[in-house]
Amino acid sequence: MGVDTLLDLWARRCTDKPFLFAMGSGFTKLKAPLIWYDILHVMEVLSQIPEARKQPAVEEMAQIINEKADAEDCFTPESIWMDWRGWDFGQKREPSQWLTFLATRILQRFSLVSQ
Repeated sequence: MGVDTLLDLWARRCTDKPFLFAMGSGFTKLKAPLIWYDILHVMEVLSQIPEARKQPAVEEMAQIINEKADAEDCFTPESIWMDWRGWDFGQKREPSQWLTFLATRILQRFSLVSQ
């Protein structure tokens, strides 16, 4: 099952670096849109599966995202691709409305933010 594979990759993230599926420091950087293999994209999928949301590893990933919110519960991109520089998520200077929407939607599934 895909959930089990992702959870296994997360559990082995400090020791194994499978080609294209490593979960190193770049994996946890917040970025949009959801076209990369990263924490937001993985959590967008896992957070929609009730059984997956109960897994400690998934809760840990949700907490990592939650801790990246600023004082106003907004999220600022931590990694960008310059081709997206015209979009609010294509810069790292200020919070992005789109990235905040993506992160908040995930966190709402864990009741970490209000609806």
